[in-house]
Amino acid sequence: MSTFDGNNFYFSGQGVVLIGNRDSNGRAAGLIPVGNVSALKLGLAATTLEHKESQTGNRAIDLRLITELKSTLSMTIENFSAVGLASALAGSSSIIAAGSVTTGNDIPKLYVGKVSPLNRIGVSTVVVKRGTGTPSTLALYTNDSTAYDYKLNATAGSIMLNDGAIAAAPFSAITTTNTAITAPTTITPGATTVFTWAATPPTQFSTAGVGGKFVVSGVTGTDAAALNNKAHTITAIDLSAKTVTVSTTVGAGALTCTSALFFVDGEASDITYAYSVQHRVDAMTSLSTEKYMRFEGLNTADGGNPVIVEVFRFIVDPLKELALIGEGIGPFVLDGNTLSDPLQSSGSKFFKVTLLR
Repeated sequence: MSTFDGNNFYFSGQGVVLIGNRDSNGRAAGLIPVGNVSALKLGLAATTLEHKESQTGNRAIDLRLITELKSTLSMTIENFSAVGLASALAGSSSIIAAGSVTTGNDIPKLYVGKVSPLNRIGVSTVVVKRGTGTPSTLALYTNDSTAYDYKLNATAGSIMLNDGAIAAAPFSAITTTNTAITAPTTITPGATTVFTWAATPPTQFSTAGVGGKFVVSGVTGTDAAALNNKAHTITAIDLSAKTVTVSTTVGAGALTCTSALFFVDGEASDITYAYSVQHRVDAMTSLSTEKYMRFEGLNTADGGNPVIVEVFRFIVDPLKELALIGEGIGPFVLDGNTLSDPLQSSGSKFFKVTLLR
């Protein structure tokens, strides 16, 4: 055993990371725990200028001058919180109180077989109507053998219209009175079915365009069941001939449409609902701001003795990527620079470490 052997104190860190603003004196102005941090690193770097002598022929280094001191900070956060995300995304977070949306305040457009998002998530007591005419309340999906108009994802705050693919579950009320769409004068059945108007077909058909969908009800006559309350694909729109052609095949029996009603892709809705309290993060809305960081740690290799690290002034770079789908916990990494703080009157102007040892 050497005479000069000393005691070794090893370090294995765990602890809580807190981030907040700085006051005018360079001190913490209220810190918030960011949640589980699986990695926290402070980096130190120096930029140097090396001078070579030119007298001996060896070009030996005879001067090494430090021209810059730099400190970096990196932390891996595993807590998917609004506060942490706002810092990572150079954005802001806000709390939206629970409330309700009344008539006319949330009017997403509706498309057959497609999803229309609402403005809020965590919704309940949802009532969906079309936004034109005086429509009835649309029917919510119950099962594959009952007519319905839409399915609801209450947690995500979105609705999806019936796609008309299940014959046993046609549309229920989507075609209710729509004063903006005039009924056609004739229907010509065949391998494709042609609807003809006395005047130019309503503008909704041009908005939906070829490939768009529409639903009709109230058609009477032989084979009318092939048309009523089903989704049809528009294959042609001829404004000069005042016709709209769909891909649906209908037998040659006579069809009448005096009382026919329509729904066309892209029509507005009128949706009311209640929603729960929720957090919102708006990304890339602000320039990076200076923060104060405190690590309240403990050394698990030394009996849990406390280790406190305080970074007086640092700026976080915007997150390089936000992984949203993966097999395990999805962390995100905050990288930034620790800046020299002229408000620190003594000691380090970058950060300090305090420990009981």
